[in-house]
Amino acid sequence: MGGMIARNIVLFCVAIGGLTLGLAREASAGRKGATTPGTYQDWNGDIDEVTILQTFNASSYASIAVESFDTAGVPLPKPSDNTYEAVRRALGAVKPAFMEGLAQKAQRKIGANAGGGRTLVIRARLTKLDPGSQAARYWAGFGAGAVKIQMSGEILDASSKKTLVRFRQERRSGFGVFGGGYEELFRRTARQIGEDVAGLLNAF
Repeated sequence: MGGMIARNIVLFCVAIGGLTLGLAREASAGRKGATTPGTYQDWNGDIDEVTILQTFNASSYASIAVESFDTAGVPLPKPSDNTYEAVRRALGAVKPAFMEGLAQKAQRKIGANAGGGRTLVIRARLTKLDPGSQAARYWAGFGAGAVKIQMSGEILDASSKKTLVRFRQERRSGFGVFGGGYEELFRRTARQIGEDVAGLLNAF
């Protein structure tokens, strides 16, 4: 009797383990490129966090507009720091580079403002603009002293003003000629985030 009970307990544990593993695999599959409502970390292996509030059909929209790009809250280095001017100049270069990356990958016309017809609106906020260290990039390599950009944003339906998706993404670039100039790496990193957001839109 005791042996039968022990065997049943083992079988039960195996079954529970298999069920847990199956659910974990299912959850993992759901996170990869998911377009159903929910909050996903490392969405599709590309974006740090995506919250889908309402699903939509991207093919029914004719254009994408980057309506606002807030840089007001980004902390700057001290004016005495040798990276201060590079970061200050980057504040004006990040949005065009972001839009360039978005335009390269998105399957819709890109504009600065919502126009007529069906338009998806992106509102973005820059939260980090870290210049890293050009010297560390040059001498240490392997990602040391990387430039980092982080932004968060939301995607809305222009006509209803409803928020469809929220996202948060950080990218870093640590390689370039002679360690990579600040402007070069800031633009490259912002462009990559634009491509990431385009990939998010293209999934719907």
